[in-house]
Amino acid sequence: MATETISLTDLRPRISELVERAHTEFERFVITRRGRAEAVLLAADELDGLLETIEILSDRALVKRLVEAEEELASGGGHSLEEVRAALADRG
Repeated sequence: MATETISLTDLRPRISELVERAHTEFERFVITRRGRAEAVLLAADELDGLLETIEILSDRALVKRLVEAEEELASGGGHSLEEVRAALADRG
């Protein structure tokens, strides 16, 4: 996942190409104006993922539960995929 810096002037004639690269190759482009970073071009799916990550990390209770779950798995706890499938089949 590369990040490229491009001026607004250089961006204009290449916008379609760069949008395609952002979408298909998950490249990011820092867009500058007068030498200063002003905006970022990235894939919409990547933005969604970043926003979801921020939302999760902003929820202290959820982060605590995730840490506890990781600790449980690391100590051999949890359920195998087969156990989960069997439990779901029993419900249905």
